[in-house]
Amino acid sequence: MRRIQRMAETILLIAFLASSLFFTRSVEAQAQHPAFFGMFTLPYQVHWGGSVLQPGKYSVTIKSTGSPMIALVRTADGNAVTYVMNGSISTHTNNENALFLHEKEGQVVVHSLALADLGMVLIYDPTLAKGPVQEVRQERSLPILSAKK
Repeated sequence: MRRIQRMAETILLIAFLASSLFFTRSVEAQAQHPAFFGMFTLPYQVHWGGSVLQPGKYSVTIKSTGSPMIALVRTADGNAVTYVMNGSISTHTNNENALFLHEKEGQVVVHSLALADLGMVLIYDPTLAKGPVQEVRQERSLPILSAKK
């Protein structure tokens, strides 16, 4: 009788340890840090993808470097503004994290997001990447302060 009780306790212990291991891995996967997190301030209205960002402070989070790379843009108080997906990738970062803007048809548009921390540039408007475009009057860049969580 004691032998059966010990066996039952051993089986319960193994089941408990196995479920604990599974739970721990699930928590670790959820707690993984994003591939990139940065903050920037817009002094004027900017168009990014299909969204219009008003002047203010924002954060950008890229969860993984898998293709396509999707950036989540949030206001400073954490409200989601937009998700944007890059059109192409370049590896010429100029060693800076920055949001590159162009004036196109009278509006300021996000051209690309340089991520020196990841060694790549995410291009959002490929027409501006192909060379000089008549309606582009000025290129600007805004620094992005990357933060490690």
